[in-house]
Amino acid sequence: MKKLFFTLTILFSFVLSAQIVVFQPVHVPADKINQFLNIELNYSKKIAQDAVNTGELEYWILLESTNPAPDGFNYIWVNAYKDIATAVNKGSWWNNSKKAVGVETPILYSSFAGLKPDRRYYYKMEQEIQPRGDFEYVILNFTNTTEVQKHLEEMDQYVIPHFKKTMSKHGMMAWGSASKITPQGDDVATMMTYDSYDTLEHVMEHLSGEGVIGGLDFDRLTPIQWSMRPVMRIKGVTGPKQ
Repeated sequence: MKKLFFTLTILFSFVLSAQIVVFQPVHVPADKINQFLNIELNYSKKIAQDAVNTGELEYWILLESTNPAPDGFNYIWVNAYKDIATAVNKGSWWNNSKKAVGVETPILYSSFAGLKPDRRYYYKMEQEIQPRGDFEYVILNFTNTTEVQKHLEEMDQYVIPHFKKTMSKHGMMAWGSASKITPQGDDVATMMTYDSYDTLEHVMEHLSGEGVIGGLDFDRLTPIQWSMRPVMRIKGVTGPKQ
């Protein structure tokens, strides 16, 4: 587990160099979870690593929801690419399963018939505070604000300096923001931020308005209405070899 955290810490330092990050939530039925994790961690991860080695992918992460709704999305695939061209033209790297793990793609993923994947959400990375240590949990904050650029400017001026001063005291290990590329529309998020933490306790402090949030001058910030703030746990990760 320690090795996983160390690897994840290294990988998140590639977030800004990986300009495009694609999220795809999926609902995995309870009776399929063990099978799903077996395929993802023992096969998909290796296929992803092969894609990283050939330059098709920057990193791959599997996130698990800590508190999903009964029929809601309980896992998220996260794929990062160096640019839009790679994301568009090399975004089906899992079809290389025969070369990477010796199993044809339709056969490998045939048991995924009961899964309910959502569409893919493409984001452009905008800002980050690079990782300062190991972490296991990530808060994903989504909003459909119409003032993305204004929020980014205020985060640069107020939020990032505040977090950098206080994060080490409260278990925050990394932070970043991204603007939505697609899909766009009235009912979907326009930007997101992520808060990475070492423990679930520190996550809960953050969400309750304590910890690193304490002392932040909200009077200087344009209010943000978060549409969703799932707490995710890292289950698997792969990327550039160190």
